[in-house]
Amino acid sequence: MKTLNASTMFPGGASTSRFASARALALSLAESDSELLEPEIVAWIDRRSALASPVLEGCGGPDAWHDYGISHGGRLEIELGDASFIFAETSPFDSYEHFGPGPFRNLRDAQGNESVCRVGGVDCIPLDDGTSQLT
Repeated sequence: MKTLNASTMFPGGASTSRFASARALALSLAESDSELLEPEIVAWIDRRSALASPVLEGCGGPDAWHDYGISHGGRLEIELGDASFIFAETSPFDSYEHFGPGPFRNLRDAQGNESVCRVGGVDCIPLDDGTSQLT
């Protein structure tokens, strides 16, 4: 996992606005990272307020948030003063729309019966309770 320490870029300020500013700056820095297409915060800590996410009761001590972030796809950690954020890549979990049209379509006949067919209306399989679980 790559770590970016941007503490000198963070101006500080009041606690709530300070953390909100740190979060916004961290997100901006993560979005500009060429290795992450769609970064998402999976774990964070605000050491000044002693708050962290996720809260893992009965687990791992003060660094449990960090262990969680690493073990849940963390690829970039950004440290901003008393705040740290771990980002994961979320683009692999998006819909398949970016691949273009798929090879299958749901079609209805004149009676309203639905089938799954290959593009062009060939090799159709009627949808029932069992096959509808496949789509």
